[in-house]
Order: sequence, then C-alpha cells, then structure tokens
Amino acid sequence: MKKLLFGIIVSGVAIYFLQKNFDLTEFQRLEGKINWWIFPLLILSNLWAFVPFSFRWFHLLEKKITFTQSFSTAIIGVGLNMVLPARGGDLVRLLMNKRDSDLPLTHLLSRIFLEKVMDLGAVVVIGATALFYMGLGQSKNLSLLLISSLVIVGMLVGLVLVKYFLPVLRTLLMKTFSIVGKKALYETKLDHHLIEFSEFLQGDKLVKPLAYSLPTWVLGYAVSYYLAGMLIGMPIRFPEALLFMFLGGMGVAIPSAPSGIGVFHAAIISGFIILGRDPGEGLVYATVVHLTQFLITTVLALFAYAYWRWAHQKKEISI
Repeated sequence: MKKLLFGIIVSGVAIYFLQKNFDLTEFQRLEGKINWWIFPLLILSNLWAFVPFSFRWFHLLEKKITFTQSFSTAIIGVGLNMVLPARGGDLVRLLMNKRDSDLPLTHLLSRIFLEKVMDLGAVVVIGATALFYMGLGQSKNLSLLLISSLVIVGMLVGLVLVKYFLPVLRTLLMKTFSIVGKKALYETKLDHHLIEFSEFLQGDKLVKPLAYSLPTWVLGYAVSYYLAGMLIGMPIRFPEALLFMFLGGMGVAIPSAPSGIGVFHAAIISGFIILGRDPGEGLVYATVVHLTQFLITTVLALFAYAYWRWAHQKKEISI
C-alpha cells in the first residue's frame, strides 16, 4: 500500500508540472490529422512484439510450458501492468505459469530476473546506439545511460557470483541469514533454488533467450512508437522512435502510478528536448503513445485471459 501511495504521489507531481508548464491546447494540433488507417497496424505491431517476447520466456522456462501459454500469459501480464501497481502484471503472469507448469514460484522468479536483466541491457544498448547514430552522444545526454549501465553491471555481477562463485555466495548467505535468525528459512526455502539457478546459467541455455531480446524491442515495441507518430501525422524517424522507446522504458522503471502515467510523459518530452524539437509536440506524442498502448494491451489482455481460461477448462473436462 505504501509503494502504491508513493507511486501515485510521484505520478501526481509529474502530472502537476506537466500541466503547469504546457498548454493543453497543444492537443488541438491533432484535429483533422489522425490517420485512422494506421490504428490496425498499431494493433498488429503490439501483438507482434509479444512473439519474440514469448519465445524468449518459453526458452527461459526450458519449454516447461507451451508457446501458446507463454504467449497468452505474456499479453495478460503486460496488460495488467497498465492497471496494477508495482508491475503487478508480472506477478500475475508468474502465478499463471505456475499453474500451467507446477514450477515453484522461486524458479519462476529467477527467470523473470534474467528477463529483466536482458530487457534493461537491450534497451540501454538501443538507446546508446540511437544517440550516437543521431550525433547526440554529448556527456549531458549520457547520464541516464550511465545510471542504467551501472544497474546492469550490478545485475551481471550477481549473475557471475551465482554462476562461478556459488560456494562462496552460499556461505555468505548462510551466515547472513544466521545472523538475522532465519537460517532454517534459507536452508529449506532458498538454498536449493540457488543451486538450481546456478545450474541453469551453465552451458548455452541463455543463448536463445538472449537472441530474442533485441528483436523484441527493435522489431516490436519500436515499430509501435514509430507508427504512433504516423497515426497523428507527426513525422518520427525510426532512430528517434528508438530513442523515445529507450527513454519511455527508463521512465516507467521509476516508481509511479500504474502504467507510469506522468513519468512516462516527462521521459518522452525530454527526448524531444534532446532532439531540439517542440516539447509541446512531445506531450501530445507521449499521450498518444501511452493511450494507444493502454487501450490495445488491456483489450488484448482480456482476449488472452478468456482464451487461457477456456484452455484450462477444456483441459479439466478432458481429464
């Protein structure tokens, strides 16, 4: 509850400064400029983005669920992230996959940790590439990349410890849990999952999931950002769409209200400022991207949940 309240406050502050510093008549520029024929393409691009995303999750779970289950629950999870606080849709996805596969929740949590590391790494690489490609790699524009890179380094250090220094890590964790009086909890609930996670990191099990990470963002989400500009008659070059996608992704990582409202808009507007474009355009563009993603992903999530329920009921009847 405290996290939800804090997130709402953050979004509220962001929205306050946005409405204070921008003229809402900016939205009048949309009058007569909406290309409705783009909207079906926008739906398809959002749907397509879930294909590499779901293949990656399918391989991270070592095919313990079907691709159809991975695809449907991925859509449900992302759709719920738009309405639930604290990335609650991700937790719902894990619980649904637990029912699909009987995998322990700790097993699923370790995989979603890997998923987030891959996503963050892919987004930072894409953002840096877009900045340098457009000649915007000045130091003032690289602070967010630096912070993001430090987070990635921290995550990678954790993965290296689990993979190569497991005995040392287990000893350290055992002592830490013993100090706080939770040694039994570590021994019975966590230690064997840590061993299993380390075994998963061995060999080439991460090759396929890694291969799907960049296509998920470049061929999926970035296309949606590009099409959103076409929808409202606002020319957006594809490298600019990549930059906006990077900034939007970093924006929603900040604790905020469900769907990142407010902070997402501020992040996109900062991209327009970096590019030397009208910030008012940025507010309009960010609102359109946010609104279309909200509508499309939540509606897709309803259909995906209906299918998931039908598939489970059909399976229960056949048993």
